[in-house]
Amino acid sequence: MQAVHLANQHLAKHQQQRVHLIVLALNPINRQQLQQIWLQQGLLAPNHNLFAHTNALLNTELAAINGCQRLTFNHIPLTVDVYFGKPLQQLALIATPASQCIQHWFALPHTSQAEYSDHFFNTKTLWQCGRLSANNASFTVSSFDEQPNNSNISQQLHHCGFITSVESSTAADDIAIAERNALTQQLKQQFAYNPIANSINNNQPIAIIGGGIAAASLALSLAQRGKNSIIYCKEAQLGQGASGNKQGAIYPLLTPENGPLSQFFQQAFLFSRRQIESLVDDGYSIGHQWCGVLHTGFDKRSEARLTKIINGQHWPAEIATAVNAKQASQIANLDIDKSGFYYPLGGWVCPFEFAQTTIAKAQTLANVTVVYNSHINEIKSGPQGWALHSNKNEPAIATHQQLVVASGAHITDLLQTKQLQISGFRGQVSHIPAQGELAQLATVICANGYLTPQHNKQHCVGASYVKDPQHLNFCPQEQHENSLKMKQSFPHSNWPNDIDVSNNDARVGVRMVSRDHFPVMGCATDVDELFKRYAIQQQSKDKPSQWQRYWQTTPAPIYEGLYVLGGLGSRGLSSGPLVAECLAANLCGQLSPLNLELQALLSPNRMWLRKLLKGKALETRKLARERTSSF
Repeated sequence: MQAVHLANQHLAKHQQQRVHLIVLALNPINRQQLQQIWLQQGLLAPNHNLFAHTNALLNTELAAINGCQRLTFNHIPLTVDVYFGKPLQQLALIATPASQCIQHWFALPHTSQAEYSDHFFNTKTLWQCGRLSANNASFTVSSFDEQPNNSNISQQLHHCGFITSVESSTAADDIAIAERNALTQQLKQQFAYNPIANSINNNQPIAIIGGGIAAASLALSLAQRGKNSIIYCKEAQLGQGASGNKQGAIYPLLTPENGPLSQFFQQAFLFSRRQIESLVDDGYSIGHQWCGVLHTGFDKRSEARLTKIINGQHWPAEIATAVNAKQASQIANLDIDKSGFYYPLGGWVCPFEFAQTTIAKAQTLANVTVVYNSHINEIKSGPQGWALHSNKNEPAIATHQQLVVASGAHITDLLQTKQLQISGFRGQVSHIPAQGELAQLATVICANGYLTPQHNKQHCVGASYVKDPQHLNFCPQEQHENSLKMKQSFPHSNWPNDIDVSNNDARVGVRMVSRDHFPVMGCATDVDELFKRYAIQQQSKDKPSQWQRYWQTTPAPIYEGLYVLGGLGSRGLSSGPLVAECLAANLCGQLSPLNLELQALLSPNRMWLRKLLKGKALETRKLARERTSSF
């Protein structure tokens, strides 16, 4: 396993300097495999001096999936990014950090052996290591014995500008530095169309409009970097929008081909789970249960889709595993007469408690202020930054250089964000009493809707899915439909008859959903400017390939200092914390847990740029209509 040690920036005065460790491993490994290895090595013996650290690492529930898994720890000033897969493929898409450059590299003995050295010590891989490094970064290769190719490895390291011993000169190699800078520019050019948030070099707080999972997670990720924030929350308390449900299912979204969407959600789900565990370990109270999630079909179409996902990949058992009807019944502790997919690390969480405790934790790390009952309905750009207005004809209540719109269902209410290609879907969740067989439910069930195990003698069942809702009032019809979801899913079982919605106890919220199911994160798009440029393209006599090249190599127009974070859909518990962590890392010039390809897929520009990058035409009218609904 190859590891990278990297010194983080100094945080607030009361915080320790953090160490950021990157681990590159060719073959994925999970918790159980790691535990077996460490047991053999004696590292898990209670009297071992590393026991506390090895045990903390095991509790992160590392999964055998490709890509980055970010691990953070309570009371240990350490962040670990574990990258599984071919090192060159992983390194080549990591954005060059603006300020957090790698200081030390350490290669474990096996990496210089013949079967591994082609992956870890080929020239392209080492140049990518150099691109991410400080000019005077060191590189140590550990070896149990003299390998025949060690001399060649040493020459390559010198060629790439690394310091390999205490006798080596600490002066930067100008030629190597120039080559590293060229690689940085090449990568920037490759993703030029997707501008990334500029790092902040001042001590001014970042403003966040919102009050749910997205806003709270961003405040915490910023606070962990010593960055202050001010949250403008529309309601009298946090977590009253889509985050206000009593119980929400948390598990990864998988696809048969395990493409970028599926890979993103696996990374995001695991990170979110760790964030919740971290808060609980710190003593915060969050209603939750890691009881797993049982996913079944409910008609021929959904069953065929689920079967395609199950058979599409050899899924790691810690991510998901196929179960037959007998196994499903044992997991649910109820009669389940069909096979399904089981997500063992999933479960349910109380979203508003998650949001509230996240802010509480952030406030112990940095100056995080929440301004309640603050409905921002207009923002204006000026010399001092973004002016926030509650009423159009009144003076600004505040001005901030950096502003993040993370306001859930209201994310498209502002002039600068109304064209975002995301839609609101109303969801009514019914609260039903725990009674009869139903009270024995031991896992979350996702079929036609979802059903949670009891919490405080109530279950949640739902949810409705109504596009562009005009109100958030209780709907008797949706309440009735919720009562039928499990009966429709399991018509031959008796326990669905215990679902009683007659008390009309329910909650309604709006989830903002994108067509491709990715959240929206990054620089806010200046849509008017984008369409002006497109109008020029339409009127010109240039070849289509010239304009295709233009869009590929030119940063898409954005509003400076304005960012968006939302579109979490019905999987906000799984996706929100990681996209917030990515935005915070970008704003602070640090290494991001999401590579540049995934960040481009999260970009607010992506729907328009997808066509333009391929040389295809856009509709002449703006693709996203202005939202006129008010909730």
